[in-house]
Amino acid sequence: MRVLIAEDEPISRRLLHAALTQMGYDVTATADGREAWEVLQREDIGLVVADWMMADVDGLELVRRIRDREADHYVYVILLTSRAEKQDIVRGLEAGADDYITKPFDRAELAVRVNCGRRIIDLERQLADKNRQLAGMAMMDGLTGILNRRAFDDALERSHRHSRRYGHQYSLGMIDIDHFKAYNDRFGHAAGDTVLRTVAQTLRGSLRPSDLVFRYGGEEFVCLFPETDREGALAAATRLLQAVTDVAIAHPGNQSFGIVTVSIGIATQAPANGGGPLDLLQAADVALFEAKHSGRNRVAVYRAVADGRPAGPEPTAAPTHHGI
Repeated sequence: MRVLIAEDEPISRRLLHAALTQMGYDVTATADGREAWEVLQREDIGLVVADWMMADVDGLELVRRIRDREADHYVYVILLTSRAEKQDIVRGLEAGADDYITKPFDRAELAVRVNCGRRIIDLERQLADKNRQLAGMAMMDGLTGILNRRAFDDALERSHRHSRRYGHQYSLGMIDIDHFKAYNDRFGHAAGDTVLRTVAQTLRGSLRPSDLVFRYGGEEFVCLFPETDREGALAAATRLLQAVTDVAIAHPGNQSFGIVTVSIGIATQAPANGGGPLDLLQAADVALFEAKHSGRNRVAVYRAVADGRPAGPEPTAAPTHHGI
Protein backbone atom coordinates (compact mmCIF):
# COMPACT_ATOMS: atom_id res chain seq x y z
CA MET A 1 0.00 0.00 0.00
CA ARG A 2 1.22 3.49 -0.85
CA VAL A 3 1.51 5.88 2.11
CA LEU A 4 2.00 9.63 1.71
CA ILE A 5 3.52 11.81 4.42
CA ALA A 6 2.83 15.55 4.51
CA GLU A 7 5.06 17.02 7.22
CA ASP A 8 6.99 20.31 7.13
CA GLU A 9 9.26 19.48 10.10
CA PRO A 10 12.32 17.69 8.62
CA ILE A 11 13.15 15.58 11.68
CA SER A 12 9.56 14.42 12.19
CA ARG A 13 9.28 13.71 8.43
CA ARG A 14 12.42 11.52 8.48
CA LEU A 15 11.28 9.64 11.58
CA LEU A 16 7.86 8.96 10.02
CA HIS A 17 9.43 7.83 6.76
CA ALA A 18 11.80 5.44 8.57
CA ALA A 19 9.07 4.00 10.80
CA LEU A 20 6.55 3.41 8.00
CA THR A 21 9.18 1.95 5.68
CA GLN A 22 10.22 -0.54 8.36
CA MET A 23 6.56 -1.54 8.68
CA GLY A 24 6.66 -2.57 5.03
CA TYR A 25 4.83 0.34 3.40
CA ASP A 26 5.77 2.09 0.17
CA VAL A 27 6.31 5.62 1.49
CA THR A 28 6.46 9.00 -0.24
CA ALA A 29 7.36 12.00 1.94
CA THR A 30 6.48 15.61 1.09
CA ALA A 31 7.49 18.82 2.85
CA ASP A 32 4.09 20.56 2.86
CA GLY A 33 0.40 20.20 2.02
CA ARG A 34 0.68 21.74 -1.43
CA GLU A 35 3.33 19.22 -2.53
CA ALA A 36 1.27 16.40 -1.01
CA TRP A 37 -1.81 17.51 -2.96
CA GLU A 38 0.18 17.48 -6.20
CA VAL A 39 1.31 13.89 -5.49
CA LEU A 40 -2.28 12.85 -4.74
CA GLN A 41 -3.39 14.22 -8.12
CA ARG A 42 -1.12 11.93 -10.10
CA GLU A 43 -0.39 8.86 -7.95
CA ASP A 44 -2.40 6.04 -6.38
CA ILE A 45 -2.14 6.77 -2.66
CA GLY A 46 -4.03 4.66 -0.13
CA LEU A 47 -3.22 6.42 3.15
CA VAL A 48 -2.06 9.90 4.11
CA VAL A 49 -0.34 10.97 7.33
CA ALA A 50 -0.59 14.76 7.39
CA ASP A 51 0.64 17.29 9.94
CA TRP A 52 -2.12 19.66 11.00
CA MET A 53 0.03 22.78 11.20
CA MET A 54 1.70 23.51 7.85
CA ALA A 55 2.16 26.73 5.92
CA ASP A 56 -0.07 27.52 2.94
CA VAL A 57 -2.04 24.24 2.69
CA ASP A 58 -2.40 22.84 6.21
CA GLY A 59 -3.62 19.41 7.24
CA LEU A 60 -7.29 20.40 7.50
CA GLU A 61 -7.26 22.01 4.05
CA LEU A 62 -5.54 18.94 2.59
CA VAL A 63 -8.23 16.71 4.11
CA ARG A 64 -11.01 18.88 2.69
CA ARG A 65 -9.46 18.76 -0.78
CA ILE A 66 -9.16 14.98 -0.61
CA ARG A 67 -12.81 14.60 0.41
CA ASP A 68 -14.10 17.09 -2.17
CA ARG A 69 -12.38 15.56 -5.18
CA GLU A 70 -13.81 12.78 -7.31
CA ALA A 71 -11.73 9.63 -6.93
CA ASP A 72 -12.15 5.97 -7.80
CA HIS A 73 -10.93 4.82 -4.39
CA TYR A 74 -11.00 5.94 -0.78
CA VAL A 75 -8.00 7.66 0.82
CA TYR A 76 -7.60 7.11 4.55
CA VAL A 77 -6.25 10.20 6.34
CA ILE A 78 -4.51 10.36 9.72
CA LEU A 79 -3.85 13.83 11.14
CA LEU A 80 -0.62 14.34 13.03
CA THR A 81 -1.11 17.08 15.61
CA SER A 82 0.17 18.58 18.82
CA ARG A 83 -3.40 19.68 19.58
CA ALA A 84 -4.80 17.37 22.20
CA GLU A 85 -7.93 19.31 23.14
CA LYS A 86 -11.17 17.49 22.49
CA GLN A 87 -12.66 20.31 20.39
CA ASP A 88 -9.59 20.35 18.15
CA ILE A 89 -9.80 16.61 17.58
CA VAL A 90 -13.51 16.96 16.74
CA ARG A 91 -12.66 19.70 14.22
CA GLY A 92 -10.17 17.43 12.49
CA LEU A 93 -12.58 14.51 12.27
CA GLU A 94 -15.40 16.77 11.06
CA ALA A 95 -13.13 18.03 8.28
CA GLY A 96 -12.88 14.45 7.01
CA ALA A 97 -9.92 12.91 8.79
CA ASP A 98 -10.31 9.26 9.73
CA ASP A 99 -7.97 9.23 12.73
CA TYR A 100 -5.32 11.27 14.52
CA ILE A 101 -1.97 10.86 16.28
CA THR A 102 -0.56 13.36 18.76
CA LYS A 103 3.00 14.68 18.46
CA PRO A 104 5.57 13.54 19.23
CA PHE A 105 4.20 10.29 17.89
CA ASP A 106 4.64 6.93 19.54
CA ARG A 107 5.97 4.31 17.12
CA ALA A 108 3.71 1.52 18.44
CA GLU A 109 0.61 3.75 18.27
CA LEU A 110 1.54 4.81 14.75
CA ALA A 111 1.76 1.14 13.70
CA VAL A 112 -1.64 0.31 15.19
CA ARG A 113 -3.43 3.27 13.61
CA VAL A 114 -1.83 2.85 10.19
CA ASN A 115 -2.54 -0.88 10.15
CA CYS A 116 -6.16 -0.16 11.05
CA GLY A 117 -6.33 2.23 8.09
CA ARG A 118 -4.81 -0.41 5.83
CA ARG A 119 -7.48 -2.93 6.81
CA ILE A 120 -10.22 -0.42 6.02
CA ILE A 121 -8.64 0.42 2.67
CA ASP A 122 -8.28 -3.28 1.81
CA LEU A 123 -11.95 -3.87 2.61
CA GLU A 124 -12.99 -0.84 0.57
CA ARG A 125 -11.01 -2.01 -2.45
CA GLN A 126 -12.38 -5.55 -2.14
CA LEU A 127 -15.89 -4.09 -2.11
CA ALA A 128 -15.06 -1.92 -5.13
CA ASP A 129 -13.78 -4.99 -7.00
CA LYS A 130 -16.98 -6.90 -6.21
CA ASN A 131 -19.09 -3.96 -7.34
CA ARG A 132 -17.17 -3.80 -10.62
CA GLN A 133 -17.72 -7.54 -11.09
CA LEU A 134 -21.44 -7.11 -10.43
CA ALA A 135 -21.60 -4.18 -12.84
CA GLY A 136 -19.88 -6.31 -15.47
CA MET A 137 -22.32 -9.15 -14.86
CA ALA A 138 -25.22 -6.72 -15.27
CA MET A 139 -23.91 -5.95 -18.76
CA MET A 140 -23.67 -9.61 -19.81
CA ASP A 141 -26.34 -11.83 -21.30
CA GLY A 142 -26.61 -14.88 -19.07
CA LEU A 143 -27.51 -17.32 -21.84
CA THR A 144 -25.02 -16.45 -24.57
CA GLY A 145 -22.14 -14.98 -22.57
CA ILE A 146 -21.93 -11.83 -24.71
CA LEU A 147 -22.89 -8.24 -23.91
CA ASN A 148 -26.59 -7.54 -23.42
CA ARG A 149 -29.11 -4.90 -24.52
CA ARG A 150 -28.24 -2.59 -21.63
CA ALA A 151 -24.57 -2.63 -22.61
CA PHE A 152 -25.54 -1.96 -26.22
CA ASP A 153 -27.61 1.09 -25.34
CA ASP A 154 -24.65 2.57 -23.45
CA ALA A 155 -22.14 1.74 -26.20
CA LEU A 156 -24.39 3.14 -28.93
CA GLU A 157 -24.79 6.44 -27.12
CA ARG A 158 -21.02 6.72 -26.60
CA SER A 159 -20.31 5.92 -30.24
CA HIS A 160 -22.76 8.54 -31.41
CA ARG A 161 -21.25 11.23 -29.20
CA HIS A 162 -17.77 10.27 -30.43
CA SER A 163 -18.96 10.47 -34.04
CA ARG A 164 -20.42 13.92 -33.58
CA ARG A 165 -17.41 15.23 -31.69
CA TYR A 166 -14.62 13.95 -33.93
CA GLY A 167 -16.38 13.73 -37.29
CA HIS A 168 -15.97 9.97 -37.70
CA GLN A 169 -18.44 7.49 -39.13
CA TYR A 170 -19.66 4.39 -37.34
CA SER A 171 -21.96 1.56 -38.38
CA LEU A 172 -24.47 -0.90 -36.95
CA GLY A 173 -25.38 -4.41 -38.01
CA MET A 174 -28.73 -5.91 -36.98
CA ILE A 175 -28.58 -9.72 -37.10
CA ASP A 176 -31.43 -12.22 -36.97
CA ILE A 177 -31.27 -16.02 -37.04
CA ASP A 178 -33.31 -17.23 -39.99
CA HIS A 179 -36.41 -19.33 -39.20
CA PHE A 180 -35.40 -19.69 -35.57
CA LYS A 181 -38.95 -20.39 -34.40
CA ALA A 182 -39.08 -23.36 -36.74
CA TYR A 183 -35.87 -24.67 -35.18
CA ASN A 184 -37.30 -24.34 -31.67
CA ASP A 185 -40.55 -26.00 -32.69
CA ARG A 186 -38.71 -28.98 -34.15
CA PHE A 187 -35.85 -29.51 -31.68
CA GLY A 188 -37.05 -27.81 -28.49
CA HIS A 189 -35.93 -24.76 -26.58
CA ALA A 190 -32.86 -26.40 -25.03
CA ALA A 191 -31.48 -27.07 -28.51
CA GLY A 192 -32.51 -23.56 -29.52
CA ASP A 193 -30.52 -22.14 -26.59
CA THR A 194 -27.48 -24.08 -27.81
CA VAL A 195 -27.88 -22.49 -31.23
CA LEU A 196 -28.11 -19.03 -29.67
CA ARG A 197 -24.91 -19.62 -27.72
CA THR A 198 -23.11 -21.02 -30.74
CA VAL A 199 -24.13 -18.17 -33.03
CA ALA A 200 -23.23 -15.59 -30.36
CA GLN A 201 -19.76 -17.03 -29.84
CA THR A 202 -19.25 -17.41 -33.59
CA LEU A 203 -20.10 -13.76 -34.13
CA ARG A 204 -17.84 -12.62 -31.32
CA GLY A 205 -14.96 -14.74 -32.58
CA SER A 206 -15.29 -13.30 -36.09
CA LEU A 207 -15.22 -9.62 -35.19
CA ARG A 208 -12.30 -7.25 -35.38
CA PRO A 209 -10.83 -6.28 -31.97
CA SER A 210 -12.54 -2.87 -32.09
CA ASP A 211 -16.00 -4.25 -32.91
CA LEU A 212 -18.63 -5.37 -30.39
CA VAL A 213 -21.53 -7.80 -30.54
CA PHE A 214 -24.56 -7.74 -28.24
CA ARG A 215 -27.64 -9.89 -27.76
CA TYR A 216 -30.47 -7.55 -28.65
CA GLY A 217 -33.32 -9.86 -27.69
CA GLY A 218 -34.70 -13.27 -28.63
CA GLU A 219 -32.79 -14.49 -31.68
CA GLU A 220 -31.59 -11.00 -32.62
CA PHE A 221 -28.07 -9.67 -32.20
CA VAL A 222 -26.54 -6.31 -33.00
CA CYS A 223 -22.95 -5.44 -33.90
CA LEU A 224 -21.35 -2.06 -33.39
CA PHE A 225 -18.60 -1.13 -35.84
CA PRO A 226 -16.74 1.98 -34.56
CA GLU A 227 -14.81 4.17 -37.00
CA THR A 228 -16.31 2.18 -39.89
CA ASP A 229 -17.89 3.42 -43.13
CA ARG A 230 -20.49 1.61 -45.23
CA GLU A 231 -17.97 -0.41 -47.22
CA GLY A 232 -16.11 -1.49 -44.11
CA ALA A 233 -19.34 -2.50 -42.38
CA LEU A 234 -20.41 -4.49 -45.44
CA ALA A 235 -17.12 -6.38 -45.44
CA ALA A 236 -17.33 -7.07 -41.70
CA ALA A 237 -20.97 -8.21 -41.92
CA THR A 238 -20.24 -10.49 -44.87
CA ARG A 239 -17.48 -12.11 -42.83
CA LEU A 240 -19.92 -12.70 -39.97
CA LEU A 241 -22.46 -14.18 -42.34
CA GLN A 242 -19.90 -16.61 -43.73
CA ALA A 243 -18.67 -17.59 -40.26
CA VAL A 244 -22.17 -18.69 -39.22
CA THR A 245 -22.72 -20.73 -42.38
CA ASP A 246 -19.31 -22.37 -41.93
CA VAL A 247 -20.46 -23.79 -38.57
CA ALA A 248 -23.12 -25.66 -40.59
CA ILE A 249 -25.65 -26.46 -37.85
CA ALA A 250 -28.35 -28.64 -39.40
CA HIS A 251 -31.69 -26.82 -39.69
CA PRO A 252 -34.28 -28.66 -41.80
CA GLY A 253 -36.76 -25.86 -41.20
CA ASN A 254 -34.53 -23.46 -43.12
CA GLN A 255 -35.49 -25.11 -46.39
CA SER A 256 -33.47 -22.92 -48.74
CA PHE A 257 -30.16 -23.75 -47.06
CA GLY A 258 -30.66 -26.70 -44.68
CA ILE A 259 -28.41 -25.14 -42.03
CA VAL A 260 -28.60 -22.30 -39.51
CA THR A 261 -28.06 -18.98 -41.27
CA VAL A 262 -28.46 -15.33 -40.36
CA SER A 263 -29.69 -12.22 -42.11
CA ILE A 264 -27.94 -8.91 -41.49
CA GLY A 265 -28.98 -5.31 -42.05
CA ILE A 266 -26.38 -2.59 -41.77
CA ALA A 267 -26.59 1.19 -41.59
CA THR A 268 -23.90 3.85 -41.28
CA GLN A 269 -23.98 7.15 -39.43
CA ALA A 270 -22.06 9.96 -41.10
CA PRO A 271 -21.29 12.95 -38.85
CA ALA A 272 -22.80 15.38 -41.36
CA ASN A 273 -26.13 13.57 -41.28
CA GLY A 274 -28.90 14.48 -38.90
CA GLY A 275 -30.70 12.01 -36.72
CA GLY A 276 -29.74 10.29 -33.53
CA PRO A 277 -28.62 6.79 -32.58
CA LEU A 278 -32.18 5.47 -32.53
CA ASP A 279 -32.63 6.63 -36.13
CA LEU A 280 -29.55 4.63 -37.09
CA LEU A 281 -30.88 1.61 -35.25
CA GLN A 282 -34.18 1.87 -37.10
CA ALA A 283 -32.35 2.21 -40.42
CA ALA A 284 -30.41 -1.01 -39.70
CA ASP A 285 -33.71 -2.69 -38.85
CA VAL A 286 -35.15 -1.57 -42.20
CA ALA A 287 -32.14 -3.10 -43.94
CA LEU A 288 -32.57 -6.32 -41.94
CA PHE A 289 -36.17 -6.57 -43.12
CA GLU A 290 -34.93 -6.17 -46.69
CA ALA A 291 -32.35 -8.93 -46.19
CA LYS A 292 -35.01 -11.33 -44.93
CA HIS A 293 -37.54 -10.29 -47.57
CA SER A 294 -34.94 -10.85 -50.30
CA GLY A 295 -34.29 -14.46 -49.38
CA ARG A 296 -32.37 -14.51 -46.08
CA ASN A 297 -28.73 -15.56 -45.53
CA ARG A 298 -27.55 -12.22 -46.87
CA VAL A 299 -26.51 -8.70 -45.94
CA ALA A 300 -28.64 -5.69 -46.81
CA VAL A 301 -27.22 -2.18 -46.75
CA TYR A 302 -29.37 0.84 -45.93
CA ARG A 303 -28.65 3.68 -48.32
CA ALA A 304 -30.08 7.18 -47.88
CA VAL A 305 -31.28 8.99 -51.00
CA ALA A 306 -28.48 11.55 -50.98
CA ASP A 307 -25.45 12.48 -48.95
CA GLY A 308 -26.24 14.83 -46.14
CA ARG A 309 -29.77 13.50 -45.62
CA PRO A 310 -30.72 11.94 -42.28
CA ALA A 311 -29.66 8.35 -41.73
CA GLY A 312 -33.12 7.52 -40.40
CA PRO A 313 -35.78 5.78 -42.52
CA GLU A 314 -37.29 7.83 -45.28
CA PRO A 315 -40.13 6.94 -47.66
CA THR A 316 -37.77 7.09 -50.62
CA ALA A 317 -34.86 5.30 -48.96
CA ALA A 318 -33.65 2.35 -50.96
CA PRO A 319 -32.01 -0.51 -49.08
CA THR A 320 -29.92 -2.67 -51.36
CA HIS A 321 -28.80 -6.21 -50.65
CA HIS A 322 -25.66 -8.17 -51.04
CA GLY A 323 -25.93 -11.95 -50.75
CA ILE A 324 -23.48 -14.83 -50.68
